[in-house]
Amino acid sequence: MQVMNKKKVLKGICFVLIFVVLFFFFQKLLQAKWIASDSENSASTSAWIEYRSLEENSLDVLFLGTSHSYFAVDPMYIYDRTGITGYVFGGPGLRMDLTYMNLEDALKTQTPSIVFLDMSSIQFDFQQEEAKCHKVLDQLSMTRSKLEYAFNTESEEMKPLDVLFPFFRYHSRWSDLGKNDFKYVLNDLDDTYIRGHYITYQSKETEFHFYEDVDYVLTDRNLDYIKRMKRLCDEKGIQLIFYKIPTPTWYESQSEGAKEIAEMLDVPWLELFYEVDEIGLDVKADFRDKNNHLNQRGAEKLSAYLAEYIQEHYDLEDQRPTNKRWNEDLIRYKKLVESKIPK
Repeated sequence: MQVMNKKKVLKGICFVLIFVVLFFFFQKLLQAKWIASDSENSASTSAWIEYRSLEENSLDVLFLGTSHSYFAVDPMYIYDRTGITGYVFGGPGLRMDLTYMNLEDALKTQTPSIVFLDMSSIQFDFQQEEAKCHKVLDQLSMTRSKLEYAFNTESEEMKPLDVLFPFFRYHSRWSDLGKNDFKYVLNDLDDTYIRGHYITYQSKETEFHFYEDVDYVLTDRNLDYIKRMKRLCDEKGIQLIFYKIPTPTWYESQSEGAKEIAEMLDVPWLELFYEVDEIGLDVKADFRDKNNHLNQRGAEKLSAYLAEYIQEHYDLEDQRPTNKRWNEDLIRYKKLVESKIPK
């Protein structure tokens, strides 16, 4: 009788193990993926694969924020000028809760000296579109923060199971499967070397001034997650810096609000909206679109400014003499950027 019971238990364990393995295999296959094309532009799936391929604790600086961040900050350009290693994680309309989760996951393999947080989204009191949320959530490991988010998404579209297990969101995606889905499962996607940046030479003339002011209200949720980022950085011995990437979509009340938060939390505040001339940005040529994002010309100017700021205020080692991986990637990156310059 005991032998029979042991066999039943063993069969039950084997069934559970096989089910779990198959479940996560098909989840990885079916979930949506955001893959960079020919290493040209940052996409969230590719960005996280590249990030996790880096040697542990090899990054000096991490840049976080909305899509403003990955258009405006070029870590490879900064490395070329200074030998400082960096990475940028951004997302369209990314709210502070998802930005915190990006930071939390990123610090599992890296402990940078500095984290720059773009404050563009302090006024966001709405839930992003479901697809934009999945671009972040589906790349992140299971954490207490992810569990908390799943049951407090403030979205009728997103169900807790969809957040925690993308299989339930994408189980019907069979007809959309392509080559990259299978390459992703086999860990065989083409490697990228752009450190989260988005390269574009698209250009649109814009006007640069504060928007007509509005009543700015900082939500308790946003403030809570900003405080969590500060606490997490303090625990890791990381210098957190608030900054605002210069874009025409900004209000004076938001600028003052960001400054107040920085003072309250004793965090350095770089309001780059006022530094457009010093950075050297040309409103006729350095913006990708009229209201928001810098193009590659603008990104290089802003990145040069940030590189100089970092060197003036922090003593970070020049890694160019010894960092083989970054030097090899830099050669490829320069060729890529040069190939995108309009003729």
